[in-house]
Amino acid sequence: MKLGTFVFQNLEHVGLLVEKETVADVTAGYAAYLHDSGSGNAYELAKVLAPRSMLKLIEGGRTSLAAIKETGLFLKGKPDLKGIRGEKIFYSLDEVNLRAPIPRPPKILAPALNHKQVWERIIGPTKTNPHPVYFIKLSTCVTGPYDPIEIPDIGVVGSEVEIGLVVGRRGKNIPIENAEEYIFGYTIHNDITAHELRDKEEWVSIKSAANDGKEMRITYAGRYKCFDTFAPMGPWLVTKDEMPSIQNCPMEARLNGKPIQKGTTADMVFNFSEILSYFSKAHTLEPGDILSSGTCTFAPGWNLKNVDLRKIGGVLESEVDGIGTLRNPIKPI
Repeated sequence: MKLGTFVFQNLEHVGLLVEKETVADVTAGYAAYLHDSGSGNAYELAKVLAPRSMLKLIEGGRTSLAAIKETGLFLKGKPDLKGIRGEKIFYSLDEVNLRAPIPRPPKILAPALNHKQVWERIIGPTKTNPHPVYFIKLSTCVTGPYDPIEIPDIGVVGSEVEIGLVVGRRGKNIPIENAEEYIFGYTIHNDITAHELRDKEEWVSIKSAANDGKEMRITYAGRYKCFDTFAPMGPWLVTKDEMPSIQNCPMEARLNGKPIQKGTTADMVFNFSEILSYFSKAHTLEPGDILSSGTCTFAPGWNLKNVDLRKIGGVLESEVDGIGTLRNPIKPI
């Protein structure tokens, strides 16, 4: 199933994609199903089992997923059906504002250097003790699938198209072999990154405490990863049953129609189960957390220095097979 969060007349809803350009309000749809089945308190049940919040729906686990599946089957072939209070159930995509599926995820954890070509160049301790090296993005970075990416005058800012795993259950110290049980689904995430800011300003060089004349360069992935709007996501949260080939999934980024990144999740050094398990050793994972895949390689002719989103401008597209396409205008600020 493809699920999304949309706003209509200032009210937020969870939608189920029922046709290419049509979403169904899952709360109103499930209430209609329950009413048709003879339930006397259909809306009260629907608000619990098929809530208007994507986070609440994920927290509902298998029970909520079953409710959404029943809703989809019930609504099939009924494009003119209204809710039990006369409200709309079906919405055209051009009349709603599609937001990120989880507008404010609890956590966003993202591995760096998780591509085989990049990993081969690593010379540090992670070679002898292999494990994901990662950073945390703020939930305020998240923006919708068609919303502008706002970029200040901070030098070269680039695209890093990725897949975001959506956690479905709370867990800690999860074994790799059990990781699949904690996955709700997947969405697209572009990890927008201020590469020039990282290289020129967001680091310090300090003298060794041993006073041996040595210096250490220290940097942290805070500011250059975490400007507002630097994590466009969506357009859909696709349940894991519809993404069976997630570890061999093509992804691509285009700037004004020209491919700037192209690759596949087959090139991940650490797969999704390994990432989830490793992260859970340090952090309690919660429903709605986003665990990103790491990005893919650049298309021929493009690199960290010339993918300059603010300077080039236009529209950045991020596409993943089976999920959809983000189309984010670039907005210099």
